[in-house]
Amino acid sequence: MAVTGSSTQRQRAKGLSREVIVDACLQLADEAGSSALTFRRIGQLLGADPTALYRHFKDKDELLLALADRLIAHALEDFQPGSSWRDTIRELIVRGRRAYLAHPQVAALAAVRVTRQESEMRFIETMLATLRQAGFDPEEAVRIYRACADFMLAWTGFGAALKSLGEKSEADNRAWAEAYAQAPTDRFPNAAAAAAAMPGISDEENFAFALDLLLDGIEARLPRG
Repeated sequence: MAVTGSSTQRQRAKGLSREVIVDACLQLADEAGSSALTFRRIGQLLGADPTALYRHFKDKDELLLALADRLIAHALEDFQPGSSWRDTIRELIVRGRRAYLAHPQVAALAAVRVTRQESEMRFIETMLATLRQAGFDPEEAVRIYRACADFMLAWTGFGAALKSLGEKSEADNRAWAEAYAQAPTDRFPNAAAAAAAMPGISDEENFAFALDLLLDGIEARLPRG
């Protein structure tokens, strides 16, 4: 596909790479939202003709997969296995969620995609190897990996949605507490009694608690002896 536009744009296009384009996409999504991730807007940010992007990505879907893999790469930066399988799995899940939520607009689009690229494969290999070393057979390790990955992605999507709500999320928490505090105690005694405690549980505390429950369940399935 021929590159059109000014000589300056053509010169800038020579400096493009997949890494430069992905960096620009993360910046653009953070500043303007995921809807801004069009080749036209990306080209404007980079000062290059949009058609130059097609030398590196055949379409937007391929670009989204690269974005997802970049976030997984961020999760694995300076990663070191923990002293136990449980610590290692916990750290991988926490890191994965944190990396996605650093760019919630991208997470909303790309967190559920299978990138089939280097960083994703490293993440999967590390988790599966950890589970195998813990004593799980190959089939059980795969099942547990899937449960852990889906847990991480579900909490990522939940967190990204809350970030997009902003102040509305806090308003919902207050409304929830007020509504349940006024619930008829003869019909909903436990829900009414819990109204005061509900808003006091932060999303991060809830995530950590749910992750402990997941890890406890995995530990209970470890082969004995």
